Amino acid sequence: MSDFLSVLEQFSRSRILVIGEAMLDRYLYGGATRLCQETPVPVVTLSHVIDQPGGAANTAMNLQSLGAKVTLLSVAGGDWEGIRLRQVLQGIEGVVSASDRTTLTKQRVMDGDRLLLRFDQGSTESLTTELEDKLITELKTQWKDYDAVIISDYGYGILTNRIIDTIDQLQKYRPKSLIVDAKNLLKYQTLDVTAVKPNYQQTSALLNQIENVNSSRVQYVKNNAEQILEKTGAKIVAATLDRDGVILLQRDHAPYQIRANPACSTQTIGAGDTFTAAFAIALAYTNNATIAAELAAAAAAIVVQKPGTARCTLEELKSRFSHVLEPS
Repeated sequence: MSDFLSVLEQFSRSRILVIGEAMLDRYLYGGATRLCQETPVPVVTLSHVIDQPGGAANTAMNLQSLGAKVTLLSVAGGDWEGIRLRQVLQGIEGVVSASDRTTLTKQRVMDGDRLLLRFDQGSTESLTTELEDKLITELKTQWKDYDAVIISDYGYGILTNRIIDTIDQLQKYRPKSLIVDAKNLLKYQTLDVTAVKPNYQQTSALLNQIENVNSSRVQYVKNNAEQILEKTGAKIVAATLDRDGVILLQRDHAPYQIRANPACSTQTIGAGDTFTAAFAIALAYTNNATIAAELAAAAAAIVVQKPGTARCTLEELKSRFSHVLEPS
């Protein structure tokens, strides 16, 4: 366990750049005690509202909570949601305001821990050339200043072909630890990617196979390890399988499984962003991908015990591993 703590001691030195779709996650909490007279749907009496950074913004916030210095390159609208997103980002800079776009927002109506309804809004078309130029300029200016770069691509228009080409060129000229968390990993196959973090659905899509609900998801990933590594082009694949934990794949290594404790589905929102954040920092300071994945899985296990879109702190993660070392 001392190896884990040794890596954790480096977290506060890290400088991480995140590029991707920043979102506002809004939770509307209340109680549903009766049905509407007009039509038989629940009537929710709201008690309180909580706004949290979501998507790439959640990844950035987790990095900050883990001690890293962070810049988030993204685009949000000049609307109220964009203003609110910047407020809850707590000083993390880099989000460009665009009057011609609406901010990506996911609003969830909650009855306690039960999700009743989610409605989404926001611009999902590709960026204009002007906005692309702004992000490309920032990428070229800031690339040299960071230990690692995270691509958080939800497929909502931020990671255009020009921006991906720019990252490719920068990576060739000045290589970084490059972590990709993307809906479509094939877009990044030719980049010099350090690690990718697909979930099970993304892994199945990558292999162009339909999920077999009667088969073991763990065994499915293990059986296709070589093909998954080849398809992604990455040195490391951390396939997150929620209740089935994480399968770590590396070239010339046997698959490694990290088990998980089941959690309420509404409390797993954003846990993948937490995993990506911790994994990226750890990989910047250790060549041992197993240690990095174990730390990332522990961080994700911490946030699934919290409601909504949550974050893991460096103190919480240190405490988790320090406790194991304490004499009985």
